[in-house]
Amino acid sequence: MVFVSYIHVLSAAFLMGLAAAAPMGPVNMLAMRRGVIGGWRHTLACGIGSVAGDLLLFSVVLLGGHYLFSDLSDPKLQTVLAGIGIIVLLPLGIYFLFRAVSEPLRAYASARKHWDETTVPAHLAAEIADATVLTVFNPLTIIYWAGVTANWLPFAHSVLGDSAPWWGILMVAAGLMSWFTVLVVAVRFVPQRIGATFFRLVNGILGLILLGFATFCVVVLARHFLH
Repeated sequence: MVFVSYIHVLSAAFLMGLAAAAPMGPVNMLAMRRGVIGGWRHTLACGIGSVAGDLLLFSVVLLGGHYLFSDLSDPKLQTVLAGIGIIVLLPLGIYFLFRAVSEPLRAYASARKHWDETTVPAHLAAEIADATVLTVFNPLTIIYWAGVTANWLPFAHSVLGDSAPWWGILMVAAGLMSWFTVLVVAVRFVPQRIGATFFRLVNGILGLILLGFATFCVVVLARHFLH
């Protein structure tokens, strides 16, 4: 049972990272555009910048929660955090499912409307900086990390103890890098496959992941009120 709990905690952190990186937005469009025009190394550089930005936000929320709350095993605190998770994650999950079903073509066209209007920077460091800034100052990303961390941290602390934040950062980084590895391979070998249908699938999967986290929060609340 302990081993299973470890798997659940670590896989949840991995999915948190994967879900953060995958939605169609300015960073992914930037990474693909510059990769198609300038080569896959530009996509990789954008991915590194985005991963750095996401890890920065996750670390601030995660370590802040870990040190501000003295007892993460307190059922009342877990209930409050689960409530925050539902409030944040349920609307986000529905939002991404709506985008996947109802408006993928419009969203894709809007996201790449400036595809050919800017040049590719000569230095990869500029790509990293651009992607980091776009990630850190994206309000949706900030809200996302607040929601999923409130959901994950109490459960992780009950299994991993004080090492939970460091394991979380490691597994989230793995999830983030997995997505951008896929993106780099796609840009390098099958760029013609990247289009509205691709992002419809990505947004649909993302919506289901977020609804899964929200469902877990509902279970936590139900257990509290039933007892």
